[in-house]
Amino acid sequence: MERVLFQTLKQNKLFNKVDTDSLIIDDIKGNFIAINQGEILFREGEIVSSLFLVMWGEINVIRKRESKTESLIFHENDFFGQEKFLNEDDSNTTVVALRNSYILELTKKDVEFLGKQNEQIYSNIYNSQLSLSADNSEELAEQPEISIRTEAAPKEEVETSSAAIDDTDKSEKLRNDQENLNSEGLNMRIEQLERINEAAHLVNSNINLDDLLQNITDVSVDLAGADRGTLYLFEKNKNQLWSKITVGNTPKEIRLKIGDGLAGWVAKYGETVNIEDAYSDERFDMSYDNLSGYQTKSVLCYPVKNKEGEVISVIQLLNNKNGAFSSFEVELLDLISTHVALALQNADLVEQLLKTERVSSLGKMANFLIEDIKKPILISKRYAEHLRSKEMDTDVSQIVNMLLDELNNITDLIQATSNYSAEPALVKSTYVNLNETLDDLSSRIDSYVRSMSCKIEKEYAKDVLVNLNLKDFYQSFKHIIKNACEAMPHGGVIQLKTKIDENNILIIFNDKGSGIPESLWDKIFEPFMSYGKKNGPGLGLTVTKKIIEEHGGTIKVNSYIGIGTSVIVTLPIIK
Repeated sequence: MERVLFQTLKQNKLFNKVDTDSLIIDDIKGNFIAINQGEILFREGEIVSSLFLVMWGEINVIRKRESKTESLIFHENDFFGQEKFLNEDDSNTTVVALRNSYILELTKKDVEFLGKQNEQIYSNIYNSQLSLSADNSEELAEQPEISIRTEAAPKEEVETSSAAIDDTDKSEKLRNDQENLNSEGLNMRIEQLERINEAAHLVNSNINLDDLLQNITDVSVDLAGADRGTLYLFEKNKNQLWSKITVGNTPKEIRLKIGDGLAGWVAKYGETVNIEDAYSDERFDMSYDNLSGYQTKSVLCYPVKNKEGEVISVIQLLNNKNGAFSSFEVELLDLISTHVALALQNADLVEQLLKTERVSSLGKMANFLIEDIKKPILISKRYAEHLRSKEMDTDVSQIVNMLLDELNNITDLIQATSNYSAEPALVKSTYVNLNETLDDLSSRIDSYVRSMSCKIEKEYAKDVLVNLNLKDFYQSFKHIIKNACEAMPHGGVIQLKTKIDENNILIIFNDKGSGIPESLWDKIFEPFMSYGKKNGPGLGLTVTKKIIEEHGGTIKVNSYIGIGTSVIVTLPIIK
């Protein structure tokens, strides 16, 4: 053990009245343990032969003794685990961290080595155990969770029977009742701690974001005794909360602006909200209750924060089974919140790594396509186009046309893969009038649109100046129009609109096609994701999104089954 570290440890009560400078410590290794809030160090039934020195934090040691249960709290500079050194039974002990803590574990051999050098160490161990035994009744009386959760019931019971007993008997009954309640409360507390440990394992057992959100929600509902719950994630770049709920059997995404509703207020101010009557709080949004028929009564909204103290999500729980959420149930969320924050951050990190790996894989594939396939494909395409210009029998002409269509599909795959995997480059852009540009792009794709029995109807706002790389932007425009045509296999109208929104211009593409389920809205920009298409690599919207964002814009999709789809591209206006 390093002497510098020992200088901090000598403040521990184990070394009270001990000349620590005279101790030989080089052969003492020690085992440093970092234990998170709510984590169990060891539980009842486990054999432990060590002494534990609390360097920082707060530790709860729960011991069963005959018909009673002891709950002892240890803080910085305390030590615990002395039973084994005093030949006492410690097999009925459970140890849990009430806060993130750092502990030094000394083996029995380490303690004996120190004790041989200075017997005062053994004396401190013995005196500490005597002190704990003497103070135990006071410790039990100071458990706030027990008194909060059990005070009302015994009072009513005592009042009911008080007329039939004298003052002496009543005092004795009160004492017995309180002892029984303390024991029941502590047993309940041990059970809750076990549930916290199980909850922590469940929260950390999955890195898939959708499954993780459900796990966290289920854990929170169970720990706090709620009827239902929702976990909102904070999107900092959009200043919004979002979550998924199920309406019927259909997943639905919901979004809240920071500050809106109870969850939005908690995200904005980082404070827990615990109210018994939701309808009496002006921050509560009743729209969901009005729509679903559900009646919200009690609400607990809890902010989950990262290690920097920033809110990264909000847990919203509704209708506690006992009528109102207690302060003890808020503390249970405190205990699990560290695990929730770490799990969410880990899931996000894994998602980013997977995305990077996908891009890397696409890059390797793009290099293969460009270097080894692109040239022969383009040559074959030119030959097919040349043949189509010649007079041929009808069946031969159809074969040539089919061949050319397939070659065009392969060319699109190569171009899309290349565009997605390429690193952002400095591209030549120019200031253009948007309305004039949209007319030009529409005319360039007009032959394809007519071949699909579709047409483009335009409705422009006042013309504005935007900064575009016309070649790249045409790729985005073409992908959106082709998707609209393919969504209407029997033909139809594509509405092309523009709308000014402060310093931005909105370009809106509307079709009346089959639509996309809402559960897929957040996936359609992912690589190789396609819906309702027989052909294509599923990279069109992925490439489109990348190009639009490189222009400083955004793209989003609103779509409903049987109604149609709206693609909204937002670009900054040049003033």
